[in-house]
Amino acid sequence: MRIDSLTLNNFRNFEHKRFEFSSHFTVVIGDNGKGKSTILQGLRLAAATFLLGIDEAERLHIDKEDVRRIDSSKRFVPQKNCYFEAHWNEFGNEISWKRTRPSAGAQRTTYKEAKQMIEYAEELNYRVNEQKEENVDLPVLCFFGTARLWTDAKQTFKLKKKGSLLKDGYARCLAFKPDKITPFEWIKSYYWKYLKEYKERYFFEQFENKKPNKMLVDGDVLFAVLEAIATCVPNWRPEEWDEDSDDLTGVYTYEDGSSAYVPLFYLSDGLRTMATLVANIAYRCAVLNGHHGKNAVKESRGIVLIDELDMHIHPTWQKHVVADLKKAFPYIQFIATTHSEHIVQSLESNELINLDRLSDVSPNELRIDEVATEIMGVESPYSLENQKKYVQAKTFLKDLKGDHATNGKLDEQLAAVSDPGLRAFLELNKMAQGK
Repeated sequence: MRIDSLTLNNFRNFEHKRFEFSSHFTVVIGDNGKGKSTILQGLRLAAATFLLGIDEAERLHIDKEDVRRIDSSKRFVPQKNCYFEAHWNEFGNEISWKRTRPSAGAQRTTYKEAKQMIEYAEELNYRVNEQKEENVDLPVLCFFGTARLWTDAKQTFKLKKKGSLLKDGYARCLAFKPDKITPFEWIKSYYWKYLKEYKERYFFEQFENKKPNKMLVDGDVLFAVLEAIATCVPNWRPEEWDEDSDDLTGVYTYEDGSSAYVPLFYLSDGLRTMATLVANIAYRCAVLNGHHGKNAVKESRGIVLIDELDMHIHPTWQKHVVADLKKAFPYIQFIATTHSEHIVQSLESNELINLDRLSDVSPNELRIDEVATEIMGVESPYSLENQKKYVQAKTFLKDLKGDHATNGKLDEQLAAVSDPGLRAFLELNKMAQGK
């Protein structure tokens, strides 16, 4: 499952707009207030339509706050016919779905025109829950808003109890506040079960001289999740669940080449937040598509939405975070927003939606200052103070060569220059002109 295109009508700040998305990674950029988060909200609701056909899954609707309003005579008037329409075409199979909130006062969001997507979900739900099929490929859905930063106190992780495949796989998957606990409870539980069965298997082979049946707990699925985290979190490789710290623990490699065992909680906010994000996606891959074993993460398809991908990530890391996510989840469709020129620079032209201006240039062929000025609309690659000095000097030298500037005006311009070196340079030019 993915979303190839999305149309928004009277949705938040868009009167009517259509967007197309890459099958693997799309990043949306634009000035504040241009609608980046609006696009993500529309995508979130479009993805949530799938959940209407899944037992025990959350139901999301177009809220009254999503209805576009226009300023009219001292009040904001809500517009009618607020809707989103999405389209997906894969292997010649096309699915289109649309949901509408007729007016801000309407109590419900329509779903009659979303029949194709709902029936697609209902079929998968039937095969899993009624037919008890074990090899059904299920789409992974995730949303990560700006509330994902993990600054909470140290958590106590319980052992994750076995539950319903669909219920666990889609629980809070599109909630505004992501689930930071369940993925690690699953890792802890799976790790202990794997160790227990591994120990039992070892003794069975040693003392009974028999080869037991296939292990009930597939360790390959667990290590596939850990590998995804290692791929996306620089310098830290998770290896085990440590009982002393009650935390996922791994080897952290420092700049000088030395290393140490470090629990997740003691990583920086940025590293911990990314580890949690990736663990959330990979955990759902493992739960929904565990039949793929060691390939459960890499074979899973679906949609992941991330607001402000660059949040709490160092610029050096921003340069390769997109490549890391692509490598860890090769068949997941990512759609993210950012304000980072370093992330933009890592993209192909078809992976970028620019709400400020049209451009067909591949960002990854530009220097970082060119990305800032030519794509992101920054007026100058220099600092504001540096640019101010440039304008002061240019204006003074232009007036100095002209006939209309008086000595008094030139002196005023010189007095406004705070940089002593620049002021001395301009004074020497004034003296050379005999003024």
